[in-house]
Amino acid sequence: MKGSTFKRCGCREELPDGKPGKGKPLGDKCPALGKSSHGSWFYRADIGPDPLTGKRREQRKGGFRTAKEAQSALAQVVAAVSTGEHRHDERLTVGEWLTAWLARKVEDGQNDAHGGIRPSTAVMYRTYVEGTLIPHLGRFRLGELRHSHVERMLRDLHAGGKGDATIRRTHAVLRSALSQAKRARLVSENVAQDVNGLPERGKSRPAPWEPEQLGKFLDATASHRFGPLYEFLAFTGLRRGEACALRWSDVVLDDRVLTVRSSLVQVGPKWIEGRPKTASGERRVDLGERTVGLLLMVQLAQGEDRKRWGSAYRDNGRVFAREDGSDLSPEAVTKTFRRLATSTGLRTMRLHDLRHVAASLMISSGADIAVVSKRLGHSTISVTSDLYGHLFASAGQAAADAAEALVPAHSAVSK
Repeated sequence: MKGSTFKRCGCREELPDGKPGKGKPLGDKCPALGKSSHGSWFYRADIGPDPLTGKRREQRKGGFRTAKEAQSALAQVVAAVSTGEHRHDERLTVGEWLTAWLARKVEDGQNDAHGGIRPSTAVMYRTYVEGTLIPHLGRFRLGELRHSHVERMLRDLHAGGKGDATIRRTHAVLRSALSQAKRARLVSENVAQDVNGLPERGKSRPAPWEPEQLGKFLDATASHRFGPLYEFLAFTGLRRGEACALRWSDVVLDDRVLTVRSSLVQVGPKWIEGRPKTASGERRVDLGERTVGLLLMVQLAQGEDRKRWGSAYRDNGRVFAREDGSDLSPEAVTKTFRRLATSTGLRTMRLHDLRHVAASLMISSGADIAVVSKRLGHSTISVTSDLYGHLFASAGQAAADAAEALVPAHSAVSK
């Protein structure tokens, strides 16, 4: 690790009119620097690459009375850098760091790099960063931000009428940004952790339709263009974007299997194809006979659309598409589901709850939690357990009864 010490003063060159103190700094050319009472000592230290640009960084500090004091301070910095304990916020404000951090996350998402965020998530993050975090905390130096500042923001958001979910999400974005700042050696701790005033997360259990209710909905929507899509979601558990992005090249009907490779994400009025929501989102999903039959009917219907539209047909290879072959709007799929569900008189349920329906059906049929988790593309089994643990409790009792029924009773054995 490199570093050096040097002496400087505030003396400047004289201007042509003879007025002193207005020209360029003399730097090391000042003739009075040889005097011990003139000027002060500084150090410069190489503190490693910039966390955002990768360029080498240099830290300078002055005001030392002697060369020995400057050298001692330099040695401490060099030692801290070598052990990984050095922290230097580069005089960045919280606002500057949040802006740079978000830009990198968006760039990584566009490049499909590890740690990036999807376009729809970027829109949400930008709302919280620009609309809340920067107005409340942006003026503080990054290294001077404290727990008390974060807690004051949380109190202000609550007093201003922000909902608990919005406050939690805003805090989560700040916590993530400060975690990256800590990893980049810009701050010594993440002051967004262990704060008071954060609303507790209420545990909500999914309450999907019962099989009879699902059957009623599927019967009522069978003739609608989106009817097959909703039935497909209920039996496979795919997310909305995953189903809208699915291509025939991802489906092997003879083997009764499909592979989730991408997701169609709504971003404002447009939609973008990107990677699945989680790293485990790219997965193999086995298909039941009913779903295979459903996809065969969709294939036949698309053939009719292709004939009807002729050369104007836009073949994007999607399994579920509009009449002219173009991509479905994910938002239109959601709005149509809401309208159709209401028209059937069934209990209100979100489109995403069809995913819970799929999970409920698998659990009721005796599927193992690991199978359910992998099929749904959850990041960990614990996510599946947190969501559906209450359903597995009753399924476990049914499995216990079924296992016991396989063994003849004592009286039957003795005969």
